Amino acid sequence: MFKKLLAVSLLSFVLVGCGDDAPKLDLSTKEAYATSAQKAGEKLSDADKIAFARAMVKVTAIAATNQANAGDENKIFDEIKSKLNGKTAKEIISEFDK
Repeated sequence: MFKKLLAVSLLSFVLVGCGDDAPKLDLSTKEAYATSAQKAGEKLSDADKIAFARAMVKVTAIAATNQANAGDENKIFDEIKSKLNGKTAKEIISEFDK
């Protein structure tokens, strides 16, 4: 379960991009998450792609290791969703790549 969420997070940084009309992450479903993360990053610089990947992995790892989630994939996804849904790649970098 953690590996699946981590894979989606890592995959998302490959095609991450932002602009004035930057796409936002859609976490309504896991499939929408993967698709929107790819679209969110198509134009990021290499440095920002790395920063986005770090931020996504950080959010995923924190949710996956949160004992309150007790390894429940749905709870883990809900925690990730609460932190990332509706944000652009730049917003995620700014908030979570510290």
